[in-house]
This record gives sequence, C-alpha cells and structure tokens, in this order.
Amino acid sequence: MGNKTIITLTDDILNSFISILTEYTGIVPRASHRDGIKSFIEKKISQNKYSIEQYKTLLLEDKFIITEFVNQSTINETYFFREEKQFLLLKEKLFPQWHIKNAGKEMNIWSAACSYGEEAYSLAVIALRCGITPRVTATDINSKVLEHCSNGVFLETSLRSIDGAAFHPMIRSYQREDGRFAFPENIKQHIKTRRLNLVTLDSLINSPVLPKEQDLIFIRNVFIYFSMELRALILRLIAENCLAEDGYLFVSMNEIAQLDPSIVPKCLERVSDGSIFYFHKKTSGDIING
Repeated sequence: MGNKTIITLTDDILNSFISILTEYTGIVPRASHRDGIKSFIEKKISQNKYSIEQYKTLLLEDKFIITEFVNQSTINETYFFREEKQFLLLKEKLFPQWHIKNAGKEMNIWSAACSYGEEAYSLAVIALRCGITPRVTATDINSKVLEHCSNGVFLETSLRSIDGAAFHPMIRSYQREDGRFAFPENIKQHIKTRRLNLVTLDSLINSPVLPKEQDLIFIRNVFIYFSMELRALILRLIAENCLAEDGYLFVSMNEIAQLDPSIVPKCLERVSDGSIFYFHKKTSGDIING
C-alpha cells in the first residue's frame, strides 16, 4: 500500500487558488464556502501527487482541470419556485399581459446561472399554464449541473415547504413513486442548456451563442458573489445585448437592494409591484422621449 502525501494549504496558498477561481468566474467565495474549496484542492493534489505549483499550472493550461475545479467550487443551491412572490407576479400579471400583446408568439426566456435547473422548469411550467409557448435557455458555468438540468429528474428536496407552496400542485403531478420529480419530453423540449461564463459575456467567442432578444431574463442569486464593477458590466451587457425591448429582468429579492442605481443602465427602469421589484426594458421611443 503506497504512501500518500497529505497536503495542507496555508491561507496564503488558498488565496492564490481563490484568485484563479475569481479571475475565471468572477466569484468571490464567502468564508463558509472557502473550506469546501480548500478540502477539494488538498484532496486533488494528494491523490494525484501534484506539487502545488504543478496543480496551479494545470488550472491555467488544461481546460478539463479548470472545468473540474469550477464545477467543484461553484455553489448550486436552488429549488422549484424559489422566491414564490416573483413567480406569482409572473403567473397573475406579467405572463397574461405578455400573452395578450404577443398572441401566437413564442416567449424567449433565459435562466442565467440556472444551477441544477429548477428555476428553468418552474418558468417553463408556469408559462405553459398561461397559454404561452416558452423557449427557455438555461445556462451555467458548471457543466455538471447542466447535465442534470437536461435530464429533467430532480430530488424530492427540490420542493420546499417554506417557499413556493402555491405552485406545489403543478409539480406534484410529475412526482414518481420514489419521490423524485421527472419531467416528460413535452416539458423538456422547451428547455435548452448551454454552458456560459457570465464573466466573458463580451467576448467574441460567446457572441454567437449569447441568448438574444429575450423577453424574460432571470439572473438571481449571482450578483452577491460579484464585485460592484462586475455587477455593473454584466447588468449592462445583458440589458443592452440580450434583453428584448419591453422585456423583463429579475434578480433575487435580496440582490435588488445591492444594485446601486448608478450601475443600472438607462434602458432599464426599476418597477415595483407591491413588495416585488424587477426591471423593465424601455422601448426605443421611451428612451428618446425620456
């Protein structure tokens, strides 16, 4: 039985790996998240008998290695109809209004940073119930969660008793005897997955695959991990290049207060509906007249 070298990272060395993660993804991990990243790196180096510098070099040069590192280091916590009030607003007001104005048209929806896919399926199910044919693009930097999203099978824990209760009957109909939720092909056909790094939205490589003319964009629980400068850049690129005129953009209810008005593009107006806030993209005429 061979000897295995046990590696323990110092804070300075861990910070150097965190810098690589931040450079590649824009994510600045919270203190509670750093321990998991540290454990993964130590295990990876020990199992493969890398030196610390060898592993750093591989992260910078090997696409498979950096993808694995990102997959292990990104946070993927979500569930169906998370922040229920936003989905109620869509179901009771925004989707019916859009359907009247765009009868017979498919609705382009982008679930950015979709994680395992519960958000994308939540949006598709509600749109279909409102008589809308959705074309949902689900993107994430983590390739593993995208595979899960495409498969369309979710654990019982993807439904939470504390949030989303108004929509539970919609999802219960897809629950199997083993407790998991399995969506049929007539739902899955409305959802397409795509790997996308939000940090590189403005790159020429991403331009051909960037979701364009999106009527609705959900980019939630992402900005909290980004610097103010990166928040401003991503919000501007999405608003100007991806969101259709008269389209809607939602961030999480916690994040809306963290988006300083100075970084909100002029083409977006912040709208409040009771306790729910979202962004609406002005039409060209509104911008000129404004």
